[in-house]
Amino acid sequence: MNDASPTDGLTFKLSDDGKLLATFEASECKPLLDEATIKATLAKQGLSNLFLHENALSNLVKRYNSPGEGFVLEIGERRDGGCTLKIDDDKMTARLTLIPPYGGAPVALFQIQLALQEKGVVRGVMIKEIEAALKEGYATERIIAQGLRPVRGIDARFQSLIPQIRERKPQVNERGIANYRDLGQLIVVKPGDPLMCRTPPTEGKKGWDITGQALMPQPGQDVQFAPGLQGVELDTDAELDPDNNSLLLAAIAGQPKLVPNGVVVEPTIALSLVDISTGNMSFDGTINIKGDVKDGMKIHATGDVFVGGTVEAAEIEAGGNIVIKGGVIGHSEHSGDPNEVSTFNAIIISKGSISAHFAENACMEAGVDIIIEEFSMHNHLTALNRVLVGKSVGKKGRIIGGITSASDLVKTAIIGSSAGFVTKVRAGFNPYLQAEQDRLKLEIEALEKEQEDLKKIIAFVLAHPEKDKNGLLNKALHTREKIEMDCTRLHVDRTHLLSEMTLAEHVQVIVEEAVHAGAEIQIGNAVWKNNEERGKGVFQIVENEIVFGNIMLSVNESH
Repeated sequence: MNDASPTDGLTFKLSDDGKLLATFEASECKPLLDEATIKATLAKQGLSNLFLHENALSNLVKRYNSPGEGFVLEIGERRDGGCTLKIDDDKMTARLTLIPPYGGAPVALFQIQLALQEKGVVRGVMIKEIEAALKEGYATERIIAQGLRPVRGIDARFQSLIPQIRERKPQVNERGIANYRDLGQLIVVKPGDPLMCRTPPTEGKKGWDITGQALMPQPGQDVQFAPGLQGVELDTDAELDPDNNSLLLAAIAGQPKLVPNGVVVEPTIALSLVDISTGNMSFDGTINIKGDVKDGMKIHATGDVFVGGTVEAAEIEAGGNIVIKGGVIGHSEHSGDPNEVSTFNAIIISKGSISAHFAENACMEAGVDIIIEEFSMHNHLTALNRVLVGKSVGKKGRIIGGITSASDLVKTAIIGSSAGFVTKVRAGFNPYLQAEQDRLKLEIEALEKEQEDLKKIIAFVLAHPEKDKNGLLNKALHTREKIEMDCTRLHVDRTHLLSEMTLAEHVQVIVEEAVHAGAEIQIGNAVWKNNEERGKGVFQIVENEIVFGNIMLSVNESH
């Protein structure tokens, strides 16, 4: 045994089997002992690096300071270092935790390698990470083995061969100034022109886990050109591998339009104006109007609508973009109550973008952007992306009165007017998704009521078997099962829809000059009403509150 020098009749010894023993020989006179003195004595004797049992020192002090005979007390021991290895459930990662030694031997490399072998880890071992952990003498769930995840194959891809229609956006001149009226010229193709090529899917790359098990990738989805594409045909040239059906050509002359997984070619109609002499226009393609659209006329096109003049109190609906070189001048009927929805006779609806020089007393709805060069006065504007009022140079944009709504961004120079018109600007929600959400809710409620009725019928038949005629119970059970499946599907659809309706962090209302009293800003469910003149700034959401510049505004919740 290793002897230590006495401390007031108390000695410390490390036994051959690694136990730390405190021995006290009783004496008539002994000073009081404390833990600090014990620690100092252990350090002096080179025993401070041993493992001490819980409450060992306090128990020793208490025993020593109490009257009585001598004693021998085990207070600690020598311990070698250890290690634990954790394997993730997916067998893709091994994590090492090192337990430091207490006067004993540290963990060696071979111990870790043995632990890996016992766990079945044969691949992806990171020797340098293990050596670094051993050198540092410390590790907590350090990754020392890593598998390789399989790489999913790439889906079949479609590439437009007409660069001009890959993205239609405001054109920028040589001085960097964007012209929000000009979304690009119409592109016209002739028969035989290549429109789109298809690249077949790939198989993906294999992976493996740390036990050496191969992980097969999910192959890319094989998607063909969409069926029923109008005005196009597949290339039948054998030299281009006809089995792949990889090239789409124009079959007629007209305007190409990108659609999911394909291109359609639409013919275009040109008119000098639309009035009572032409009658209302409905056309499966694009309509190009050089002049005005007169009061009371209606236009419907599956493609774009271009108006070179002014749109009066008319209705235009397009499956593509609507470009109005002049303005929109309509009439609205309202009582003056700011909470009452106005009725408009100038209605412009586009699944793409809408651009106009100005707009007054009109209802506009766009599937992408609404871009107005000068001003929007007493309009109801709704865009699923952005509403931009005002050019980057020249006259400043202004939104006066009405309701302006966009999912991502509303940008203008001035909101409201010194006359105090109530001007509502909303951002951060999709009105179309909200309508779909409401519809799903009603369907779910109706099915749940039907479930309750079936539950009562089933309970009644089970209680009165004699009433089960013509297989009533089986029919009810089958119907209940179908309704439960329908309910589950609708709940999934509703959950997915709710995730799409989540307010994005980047939603903004940008004001480049001033916000007048009477303006009402809503982002998501937060609403702020302005009662004083304010300068330029950006409205956005921070922690579910509306912030204007660096100012947290007092808001109300809209339900």
